[in-house]
Amino acid sequence: MREILSIFQDVEDPRSGNAGRHDLHETLAIALPSMLTGGRTCVDMEDFGCVREPWLREFMTLEHGIPSHDTFSRLFRMLDPSG
Repeated sequence: MREILSIFQDVEDPRSGNAGRHDLHETLAIALPSMLTGGRTCVDMEDFGCVREPWLREFMTLEHGIPSHDTFSRLFRMLDPSG
């Protein structure tokens, strides 16, 4: 999981203010294994995080808990894939 976190270290956070409440790199590091294990939606990402929260906390601070599906959705809409 530490390797997954390091993959995203160069991704700049497009959010500002309270929109950046959840750590960008942690949020992306939850989304990736969710998708790799069959997750298709932002709801799946939230569910993945909730079910695996104790394990995720071994690698992440998750200061504000698991991001909601709305948080995942807003973040992915803001990220520019052409970066």
